[in-house]
Amino acid sequence: MTGSRSGSLSTPSTPFPSQGLHQHGALVWAPLRGWVDVTHKPEEVVRQQWVRRLHLDGGFPLEQMDQERRTHSGRRSPRADIVVWRSAADKQAGREPVLVVETKADEGVVRPADFWQGESYARAAGARFLVLANASNHVVFELSKGLPGRARQINDWPTVVDIGDEKRLEALVNRLEVFDREQFQRVLFECHSLLRDNHAMTPDRAFDTISKVLFIKLHVERTRTHETFTTKYLDDAARYLTNPKLTLHEQMFDQTKAAYSTDDLFAEEDRLDISPDTFRELVGKLERFNLSKTGEDIKGIAFEKFLGRTFRGELGQFFTPRPVVDFIVNVLNPKEGEIVCDPAAGSGGFLIKVFDHVRDQIAADIAAKRQQLIDSIISEYPDDASDEALDERDKRIESAVEELNKQLAPSKPDGTTTDTRVGRLAWQCIYGTDKEPRAARTAKMNMIMHGDGHGGIHWHDGLVDINGIFEGRFDVVVTNPPFGATVTSSQRIGSGPETDVPDDPDYKRRQQQRYGKDWLDAHKRVVNARGQKILDQFEIGRVASSRKTEQMFLERCLRLLRPGGRLGIVLPNGNLNASSQAWLRRWGEGKAFLRAVVALPPETFKFSGASITASVLFMQKFTEDDAQRWERCWADAFTATEQEYESRRDSLIDDAVVSLLHSNDTELRDLLEQLAELGVTRVLPKPTRVPKDGLVRGAPTTIVRGLTWQGPVTAAIRDLKKAYTERAAQVSGLKKAMESLKAALKDLDQQQTTAMWEYVRKAFDYPVFMATPNAVGITATGETGEDVPDDLPAVLAAWRQFKAEHLPEDVA
Repeated sequence: MTGSRSGSLSTPSTPFPSQGLHQHGALVWAPLRGWVDVTHKPEEVVRQQWVRRLHLDGGFPLEQMDQERRTHSGRRSPRADIVVWRSAADKQAGREPVLVVETKADEGVVRPADFWQGESYARAAGARFLVLANASNHVVFELSKGLPGRARQINDWPTVVDIGDEKRLEALVNRLEVFDREQFQRVLFECHSLLRDNHAMTPDRAFDTISKVLFIKLHVERTRTHETFTTKYLDDAARYLTNPKLTLHEQMFDQTKAAYSTDDLFAEEDRLDISPDTFRELVGKLERFNLSKTGEDIKGIAFEKFLGRTFRGELGQFFTPRPVVDFIVNVLNPKEGEIVCDPAAGSGGFLIKVFDHVRDQIAADIAAKRQQLIDSIISEYPDDASDEALDERDKRIESAVEELNKQLAPSKPDGTTTDTRVGRLAWQCIYGTDKEPRAARTAKMNMIMHGDGHGGIHWHDGLVDINGIFEGRFDVVVTNPPFGATVTSSQRIGSGPETDVPDDPDYKRRQQQRYGKDWLDAHKRVVNARGQKILDQFEIGRVASSRKTEQMFLERCLRLLRPGGRLGIVLPNGNLNASSQAWLRRWGEGKAFLRAVVALPPETFKFSGASITASVLFMQKFTEDDAQRWERCWADAFTATEQEYESRRDSLIDDAVVSLLHSNDTELRDLLEQLAELGVTRVLPKPTRVPKDGLVRGAPTTIVRGLTWQGPVTAAIRDLKKAYTERAAQVSGLKKAMESLKAALKDLDQQQTTAMWEYVRKAFDYPVFMATPNAVGITATGETGEDVPDDLPAVLAAWRQFKAEHLPEDVA
């Protein structure tokens, strides 16, 4: 150290060394104060680090700064750790400072409430900017003048160059921040708490409102009108109002609704239903973030964590645990180019995973192609290539890689469609619906946060076709349908916006141009069915006055699949093991292969308040060849069993004849003998066999008609027949004999049905994977994470081995 001495230590030759601070033992050099003992003042180190940053990084001369400055004398005057003026002259004259920095020695999250003194000084002194900093983090605010003063968080603090240029300052304060995952998650929770505190909103309403505000922000970003989503714009709101009946923020929401009108997400009467001040506070928290420029891995995971915590409460019915979602999609293993649908999408978890799963496949393929391309270009140049040649090579590689990487873009910068590999995945391969508007909006926002793919998601009843969702179109269907609800005969197509389908010329032209004749045929069927029961559109529905919703969705999913398509569906266990639901299981056996059943432990859905146990069914819809083979098996089963059961039916009838004719009644027997002498006999016609009608295949039904007379007719014969009839009415055994015969024949039909099913299952036999994991990565309270036991990765590995060993190669 050189220079004049102050006490026992000399003044350093520079205010700061090349790194860190000048230190000597417990003493730290503070250019604005001199040597300071920091033994009991750790905050002094943080303060001097910020003086260093302002001086070296910000370019502020020390003459424009002061530390530990008070507004006036006296014990209660507020003090600021560091104060910065526009010039040394302003400092000397006691004019308003431009920037105040308040520091603390602790680490972690910066809590503004802990920095009251610095804010008090800044406001009292009239500073425009305030930095609150601790040893690890800092936040920056722009302060407004007047009472009550507002503090608007911004992205960064101004440098000396910014201070001297008002345009640079405006750009600084309006700059949108590309945020990290923790920041965004924290801000979403702050918004949630704000709505709870200001408007006593329940979690579901608060979440719904946040989603609407996020849609507004996305709209202004994509229309490049960023300045309208700022507190400054809102403060000048009076001159922008175009409809005096609506507040500015409701007008902004109306514009957003119009922009998303083709997605059918918002009802015409939807409103934000919050005060202008609350909206301004929400904007203040979100305005510095740029959703459009932030990576999907940041905003997507942050939004989903926020989503998970919210949906584990009152919105749990829309949320399938992420470990279960990951497992189901990994089993289905969708590929690039395959079209996927979730007709009961909830929060969109399955579709998000499908999108990520296929995008990862594309990214891996592009990475391999990228390396091949680089290797190929490099191989064209000799080892002794000149510098100029190597420069040319590197430019070629850079250009080629840039072109290849364009395939990873899901959308254009304005959020519209793009013809790239990930773009086609996002806009042409992902579809979903949910009849609850909040869930549909959430699914769409979730998809946007994860990298787009929201265009195919709609607010609509998943049992009714809409846009690109129609029967026979999808390679993969994956869903967790609502449990416990019922579809009744009162639910009709077109009875509400969630079950209606547009039929205007523009809509039809757009859809037919995109989806072709198959869409037009499907559309005509739905339009012609307006006013009809939803039940009547389904095999299992038209024969009943009501059906459980999950059962209806099972048929809906199979109908949505193309032949050979794959289904993963979560169903309550009663559908799999209750005797009353055997009809559903047999119906399903005739439509698709059952590839796997994975029983979920009881705690899987307890976080949402549901006490039901469920399993995941993986099915593969029959191809035309499969369906024909199934039909041949049924024909063979009838042929193989009919001879035996026909003989048994004849024996039953033969054994029942005596009881049917006279039931050992002497008078009836005498009358029959007299009639026989006259050439008249009483006979039981041969039963008829009627093919089984209904949902479930089985043996034909045996129909027995009443006994008839054969022979001549005379007056004497008529008298004897009349006497027989009168007596027969008094003999109860005759009626009981007929009832017994019908019951026995019905039982025999059921036995033949059982025998036919046994035959078909042997002839149509195939292996089914079964698993009963004890844990699936979620606790009864909804907690997930690495520390929560999860058997599903092991089950997935076992499934893959089973598939390789037992299933045809064409099973994806």
